Amino acid sequence: MKTQYWIWAFLLAVGLSACRHEARWLKEAETHFQEGVEQRAAKQSEEAAESFSKALLAIEHCDLDQPEVKRLKAEIEDNLGFTYWKHELFAEALPLHTDAVMLAREVNDSTVLMTALRNCGRVTASLGDIEAAEQHYTEALAISRALNDKTMECDILLEIGRDVLMPKEAFSYAIKSVNRALECGADADICHLTIGLAHYYLAQDSLALQHLEEATKSDQAGIRMSAYQSMSFIHQIAGDYQKALECQELFNENMMQADREHRSDQVQRIKGEYDLQMQKNALQAEQKLKSLYLYLILGGLVLALAVVLLLLRQKTLSAKLKAEEMKNQLELELKKNKVYVTALALTEQITASTLDFNLKETEWDDFVTLIDKVYSDFTQRLMAKYPTLTKSDLQICCLTKQGFSNQVISILMNLQTNSYARRKSRIKQEKMNGLEDERSFEEIINEI
Repeated sequence: MKTQYWIWAFLLAVGLSACRHEARWLKEAETHFQEGVEQRAAKQSEEAAESFSKALLAIEHCDLDQPEVKRLKAEIEDNLGFTYWKHELFAEALPLHTDAVMLAREVNDSTVLMTALRNCGRVTASLGDIEAAEQHYTEALAISRALNDKTMECDILLEIGRDVLMPKEAFSYAIKSVNRALECGADADICHLTIGLAHYYLAQDSLALQHLEEATKSDQAGIRMSAYQSMSFIHQIAGDYQKALECQELFNENMMQADREHRSDQVQRIKGEYDLQMQKNALQAEQKLKSLYLYLILGGLVLALAVVLLLLRQKTLSAKLKAEEMKNQLELELKKNKVYVTALALTEQITASTLDFNLKETEWDDFVTLIDKVYSDFTQRLMAKYPTLTKSDLQICCLTKQGFSNQVISILMNLQTNSYARRKSRIKQEKMNGLEDERSFEEIINEI
């Protein structure tokens, strides 16, 4: 009897210890999650991602069959996925949102499910899967209406119009969807820009101008830039060249400001991508090694992190050396080529001076030859794959390969931006097996 008593006492002590252990991990997960929510609200994206990653590490130690644990894990994954999406890590974000949707369905939490579905829509739209995005947005919209969540309903209506209907060229439906979003309080700047662009594509210029004028009041240079560019085209088509010129000048000013903002954001994005990747690696390592003893876990993590850091350093060094070598090679040749110099001047600033150029056929030939030198017979490999490309098509391909923007290329080719977009689309569809190839024109060029 005495021995049996001690056995039961030992088992009870082990059970209580396990419960306390799991409760500690759950409390830690909740704490890190709340920290991440507060940091995200304060727009501290990298710090929020770190907190959400720590929360996800902690929740893995809990009993995932418990509804409250599933619900918390769904919220953690959905928020971590959102930070990945903000840093353009779309492929990494999608599995997190998808798992959050599954967990929210299992615990029958409509609010978490609605948010996760909306985030799935955002990510799939960013990945170019418009049909999947439409399915996710539609289900999220239905839930928002069932919950009478007007704020979420407005935001989803705007995103359906912008991310789904505009790419599908369903401009009339896009206007209706975004107008409803505008009426119930969605972001007015984005709403007016989207509606203005839809009216512009429908050749309803007066209506387009009304909304684009409202968009120019935005605090965001990127929105103002897009609005002024479309307004310039509308005035130019109408023959009001004075207003067209004024809008073009305002477009140039905002483009430079947006470029400065983008460069600053890009620095933060690069830093964020590095930090987020490190956190992701740590999370994967923790999941694989959690069944081992603590000293083995710590040793494995140190080794894994050391290898990752070494690989990243080698990759960074290799990329830097390659970029430096190409830069030196380009500097010697490009300064002699008028096409490149003209394109570079247009990239830096579009003025009457930079627009005053006359490119000879021999200068174009030299530019194409230079691109072949830099990119290992690029045009020959391109022609071998797509033999129907014309000389003018090759010039567009070379400019795209060099990384110049659509606006700069359209100016060099003496085309309006919309005309250039159609020209590029025809090249892809008619001469690059576009009906069978789902990649964009730029992706096709850059992968050759």
